Amino acid sequence: MKLLRLFAHQFRYDQKLFWRNPASVFFSVALPLIFLFLLGAVFGSGSNRDPVYDLLGDQYLVPAIMTLGIVSATFVNIAMTITFQREMGVLKRMRGTPLPTSVFVSARTASAVVNAGMIAVVIMLAGKLAYDVDITGTRLIGVAIATIVGSIAFCALGFALTVFIPNQAAAPAITNMIVLPLYFISGVFGDASNLPDVLREIGQIFPIYHLGACLFESFSPNAEGIAIHFNDLLNVIVWGAIGLIFASLKFRWEPRESA
Repeated sequence: MKLLRLFAHQFRYDQKLFWRNPASVFFSVALPLIFLFLLGAVFGSGSNRDPVYDLLGDQYLVPAIMTLGIVSATFVNIAMTITFQREMGVLKRMRGTPLPTSVFVSARTASAVVNAGMIAVVIMLAGKLAYDVDITGTRLIGVAIATIVGSIAFCALGFALTVFIPNQAAAPAITNMIVLPLYFISGVFGDASNLPDVLREIGQIFPIYHLGACLFESFSPNAEGIAIHFNDLLNVIVWGAIGLIFASLKFRWEPRESA
């Protein structure tokens, strides 16, 4: 019971920390919606369908931007906020409290998963209202599985990335340097089948592509039952496990000493 109370307290704190940070809210909630409507206005019109999932241009954008939103709310947000807290000495002080590491990590992860789920719902509803995206019960199950599993995996990768970020000034540059190219070559900003083979193959190595593939399959009009690519989901899980193991071995609680 004590651990549950600590978890609930830390979870509430992390939620307040997120919603009281305008930059986090903008990049995690508002920016995906801006991308959805902006790209929909520029590229979404017409009757062309992508050759893999048979989705219209504007409907293709819904799972694509949902992928961006999930990654932003988990991987990007955790990598930056944890780095900021580490360099400002917050993690060092927290390390000296009775709060167990497992509670801190699980509460921060749970908070990010809730935020990612909320963003996924908002984007899906926006897609329904603006682009008439078909939403069914079985598709919602596929989206929920991909969102929860993907969010947890990208949280682990976010914790792992903090090991490579030397200071808080470098956090936005390093995280965006990683995710922005991967968004393009993973099909988030357009059909990846149109890319050169070498870029498409590079994109398929990384988990953003596979999280997107799970969500695309859930929205495909040709999908039957609980539409999800379990091979892609397994790839995301493996990446998350690698991130968790690496973070457990190399994670730093204290700022790097200046020379």
